[in-house]
Amino acid sequence: MTQLGFHCHSLDHFEEAITSNELKRGEFYNFPSHNLPELRDEVQRHDIAASVHAPLVRVPWYPSPPTLSFLCDVDEEKRQMSLRMIEETMETAKDFGAEYVVVHFPVPSTTGVNVSKQELHRTAMATAAVLSQLSEQHQVLVHMEGFGPSPLLDAGFLLEVIESFPGLRYCFDTGHMHVASQRDGFDLYKFAARLGPHIGSVHLWNSRGLHDYLTYGHIPVHPEQSPDEGWVDVPRILELLVSGSPDCRIILESGLHYPKALGGRDFRDGVKWIKRLLAQ
Repeated sequence: MTQLGFHCHSLDHFEEAITSNELKRGEFYNFPSHNLPELRDEVQRHDIAASVHAPLVRVPWYPSPPTLSFLCDVDEEKRQMSLRMIEETMETAKDFGAEYVVVHFPVPSTTGVNVSKQELHRTAMATAAVLSQLSEQHQVLVHMEGFGPSPLLDAGFLLEVIESFPGLRYCFDTGHMHVASQRDGFDLYKFAARLGPHIGSVHLWNSRGLHDYLTYGHIPVHPEQSPDEGWVDVPRILELLVSGSPDCRIILESGLHYPKALGGRDFRDGVKWIKRLLAQ
């Protein structure tokens, strides 16, 4: 099954997350540059389909954490810094054989609270145009992963971007979108249905809300997570997304250890569960 894979950020993570679960896909992120040749060898040796979450290679000049994005900032210097990091990532990703690169967009603006939504919109559309150009130039697809709080994390805006730049697809992050739906007051499942035909990939992890995210980070999905207790309804969200985009890539984007305070379950049970759901 090459549709399902695991997020991987170190060589130690590779075997436990990907090959031991009999997965044939990995999404790779923030590796030290000296590890890249060995990572490439492992990917080829195990015949792993690859994607990249920007940055692929650790960037010494970029602010920490490297997932921080300035793509919606009207401060041109900040925005260009993120675009430089993404272009370097795409150059490496093409050589690496990656199918696509995930970038955080749209994102909160760090420029200041006095920036109007219209100005944010103009800046974001200009950024989307550059992302589309980079995708065409490097022949690597770009998947946009929305991250809030942002007034642009809205289905209408995302559809406008996708319709304006057909080379861009959306990366639906189940955990972040669940938190966003609670914060911004929209229906997570209606949002998923509306974006479904434009989904390129899914980042799959779970949460009951912002407190879980701030306390535990990305919690592995598990069949005992009941929607009645506030968890994302994983079978429902997967059905909506995969029925809209049958070829979308599913990436388990969590750590390998379930929080002890929440029951300390085995993340591998979640991997088996997702395999069963996709097979259905």
